[in-house]
Amino acid sequence: MKDRLQRLGTVRIWIFAMLGGILFAAFDRCGYMLKRYGSIWAVSENPWHRTVFHRIALRLPVSVLAVFLLLLLTDILLGKNGGRDAGDQGNGPQSLWKRFSDHGWWLFFMWVLYFVSFLPAFLGGYPGIFAADAPNQIGWTFSGWLTAHHPLLHTGILCGIFRLSRMAGASDQTAAAAYTLLQMAALSGIFAWISRFLKKERAPVWLQAGTAVYLCLFPFHGMMAVYTTKDTLFSGIFVLSLLQICRMCRESGRYFRGYGNVLRGGCCFALLFLFRNNGFHTLALCLPFLLLYLRKYWRKLLVLFAGLILLYQIYNGPFLKLLGAEPGNPREAYSVLMQTLGRTYAAGGDIRPEEMEVIRPVMDEETLALYTPNLSDPIKNQFHTEAFEKEKAQFLKVWFSVGWRNKKIYVDGFLNTTAAFWYPGTEEEYLEFTCFDIEQDNPRYPHVQMMPSAPLFYRYYTAIGTDASFREIPIVRELLSMGFYFWLMVYTGLYLLYRREYGKLLWTLPLWTYMATGFLGPAALIRYAYPVMLSAPVLCWIPAASVQRDEKI
Repeated sequence: MKDRLQRLGTVRIWIFAMLGGILFAAFDRCGYMLKRYGSIWAVSENPWHRTVFHRIALRLPVSVLAVFLLLLLTDILLGKNGGRDAGDQGNGPQSLWKRFSDHGWWLFFMWVLYFVSFLPAFLGGYPGIFAADAPNQIGWTFSGWLTAHHPLLHTGILCGIFRLSRMAGASDQTAAAAYTLLQMAALSGIFAWISRFLKKERAPVWLQAGTAVYLCLFPFHGMMAVYTTKDTLFSGIFVLSLLQICRMCRESGRYFRGYGNVLRGGCCFALLFLFRNNGFHTLALCLPFLLLYLRKYWRKLLVLFAGLILLYQIYNGPFLKLLGAEPGNPREAYSVLMQTLGRTYAAGGDIRPEEMEVIRPVMDEETLALYTPNLSDPIKNQFHTEAFEKEKAQFLKVWFSVGWRNKKIYVDGFLNTTAAFWYPGTEEEYLEFTCFDIEQDNPRYPHVQMMPSAPLFYRYYTAIGTDASFREIPIVRELLSMGFYFWLMVYTGLYLLYRREYGKLLWTLPLWTYMATGFLGPAALIRYAYPVMLSAPVLCWIPAASVQRDEKI
């Protein structure tokens, strides 16, 4: 019987190695084709890799073997190969870490440590990366136009700091520095909480120590800490929300005993959609699965989500009217429509005259001609939302009809826009280490310029961000890519299926629903992928976590 179980286990690991090998080979070769040819359907004269399917087949032996070895290595690291649990046994470094982390001041020390780890980016790019949306958020508001296009909570924090600074006679440089320091303090506190969570859950020592090293030294953490975009705080809150979901599913009996944990989770979830408009949709997509899995506690779960839905409706209705704020433009969610039709038009695809009559009021020929493979903004900025909303059903019908005849072009249109999310070899823009000083003659706009206090750190972060010099270094190139962390998320799901730990798949659900909303966005940028990158320690912990008795699947 034991020999039979061992044989079944061997067959099972090879089955999942094959599945994973096919999946990662497809990611790799499709990404390569997009990078080199702009299309996965390009045909080569070489018969060995004539089509993308030939290329995937050629890559399979290496890919399958790599996944097989990864599955074995993960079993060893997590003590699931019949050996001892590396997180609970042993002496030496493990004992030293345990004694260190048992001190009462440990959490405060970690908070300070993470804050200090941000200082090189702050000093190298003083007063911070004042770019992306921040100048417009402040400039629009001070000019009398308040819009929910950007989260009002984040806009309010920014504008409040700049207004107080100007009232005190301080410069915009000082205001930007004050905001950056507050954001650094908040994000370092969240980092410390992640470390506290792993310690409390008795994660393997290598993971606890590795998390501290990763959060301190990974360059994009420092850059995002000094980046005045809403995505920084959103990403930290996202990880806290992910931990709430993990606790909710793992220890549901304790979590739903009373309303204390439900209230704390609700506050965390509310902040999630108050800092990013797609935060609510990330949670809403989780609800059906949570209700099914936690059906014993469906009443409290419904109370939680009913409260969030009510708050969301109040925020987008009476609250916006009270402030006189203009609702955000829903065209942000229509990038897939824009990019697929734009590519079809630019590539000379089959769009019939009667279909163009429906498309033209929303996107005319000049707009469609602005198609850019990896960015929908050129089309999006000319997209007529009112016309689309008026004839939405007819427009979508035409979109499906055009897509049915131009399937390959639609696939290319979608994949080109999202490729940087899932392909580690991308060469798309990462994170510019700079400041935007727009509307320089307009006193209502903030005027912030980067004035490095530490030239060495400025050169380092410019090389990482603006110049992306890391792309020239093998392995480092992959570790600093967005696609690597998407692959980590996929591998975690594959490993959980291989280990039959199906209940844990639900713990990762917010990552999948968030990425689903990200794939509908206008571009694949590091600030959009940062929640997944910051969640890497949690993704590594989930397979190692013990399963509580009240978990049912």
